[in-house]
Amino acid sequence: MTGPAPAVSVLMAVRDGAPWVREAVESVLAQTAGDLELIVIDDGSTDATLAVLEAVRDPRLRVERREAQGLTRALNRGLGLARASLVARLDADDLALPERLARQRDFLDAHPGVGLLGTAAREVDALGREVRVVRPPRHDAALRRALIRENPFVHSSVMLRRALCEQAGGYDEALPVAQDYDLWMRMSRATRLANLDDVLVVRRLRPGRISVEREGDRLRTEARVRWEAIRRGDYPWWCVVHALRPTAALALPPALRRGLRIALRR
Repeated sequence: MTGPAPAVSVLMAVRDGAPWVREAVESVLAQTAGDLELIVIDDGSTDATLAVLEAVRDPRLRVERREAQGLTRALNRGLGLARASLVARLDADDLALPERLARQRDFLDAHPGVGLLGTAAREVDALGREVRVVRPPRHDAALRRALIRENPFVHSSVMLRRALCEQAGGYDEALPVAQDYDLWMRMSRATRLANLDDVLVVRRLRPGRISVEREGDRLRTEARVRWEAIRRGDYPWWCVVHALRPTAALALPPALRRGLRIALRR
C-alpha cells in the first residue's frame, strides 16, 4: 500500500462474525480522528463475514482473508501489516465510541513515556443491555500492582506504540488465549502504563467469546505469566500467592468458577 502512513493502525481479527462485524468496522471508520487504517484479518470465516466486509466502501479498510490459524497469529499478522507508529485494538464484536482514537492519541502525544494505554469500557449483554462499567486503574504504579493479580486492561480498548510492542516480541503464538495479558506483562518492563477513566469502548459479553469457552487455558496462561514475572525479579517472592490463584481455581468445578466470577463482578 502506497502513500503516507496513517496516524493509527487499528487491528481487528474475526472468524464467523457476520452478525456484528459491520457495526464494529463502522465504529472505527466513524472516528473523529479519521487519519487511520483498519486492518481486518478474516481468520477462516465460513459464514458471510467476507461479503459483509467487502460491502464496506472505504479506502481506509484493509481486509486479508486467510485459513483459520487462531486469534494470536491473526493479531501478529495484523501487526506485520500495520504502517502507523500507534496501533489500536478492537474485537470484531465490540464498538469504539467516536472520540476514542482522538482521546488516546492526545494522551500519548502528551505522555511520551507511556507506551500502553487503555480505557474504561461499558459491558453489555447479547441484547445490548448494560451489565457494568469497567474502570481499571489509571496510573502506572497502580497498574503494576494490579498486573500481577489480574489483567488491568480491556484488550479492545488498548492503543500501544508499535515499536515497543515489536521489541517485546509481539503476541506469543503459543498462547491461544490471554495472549494480551502476556504481552502487557512483557511490555511493562520497557514502558509506562496508563488507562483513561473515560468509557470509550463498548464490550459485548457474548456466550461464545473465546475467553469464556477456554477458561481453563486462560487460567493456565495467567499462572505461567505470573510465575515468569516473579522468576525474572519483576515482583517480590511473596507475590507467588497471585501465581497460585489461577491454579487453585482450576481445581474448582467450572460451574462454581463461573458463579464466583459473576458474584465478584457485582
